[in-house]
Amino acid sequence: MGGAGLIRFGLLLLLWIAIAGAGPPTLPVGMVAAALGAWVSLALLPPVGRRTRPVECAALVLRFPVQALRAGIEVARLALDPRRRPAPATIAWTPRLPPGPARDAFLAYASLLPGTLPAGEMADGAIAIHALDGSAGVAAAMTAEEARFARAFGLDD
Repeated sequence: MGGAGLIRFGLLLLLWIAIAGAGPPTLPVGMVAAALGAWVSLALLPPVGRRTRPVECAALVLRFPVQALRAGIEVARLALDPRRRPAPATIAWTPRLPPGPARDAFLAYASLLPGTLPAGEMADGAIAIHALDGSAGVAAAMTAEEARFARAFGLDD
């Protein structure tokens, strides 16, 4: 098992410990399960030559709760203040990431943020983004977030 396998093993073992604990009866089983999981994941999804950037990944992870809180407050304001209710809209957004696992991972990440929801691919290849506030510069925000994501995972090369 190379570096990617060790990272996957470590992450799976941490997940096991978070769920089952690190006590003597469960830890050996968790180590076996993590090793098998890492082996299967390497067989199904071999590592690619890209290098993640730890500082950018940390910034993305640390930025997420703040951004989600801010967006959640804005969604609550929109829901509770009838004077500020903008019309929801479906925005056509053209991603820079090519179709495939990287784009799918970004869209899954973007779907976690309140106020916007990637809703599938349109006929022209753009992504339909359902936005609670269609006038809020959703396409520009998605492009900026996609660039951060791409930088963090070495997809901007």
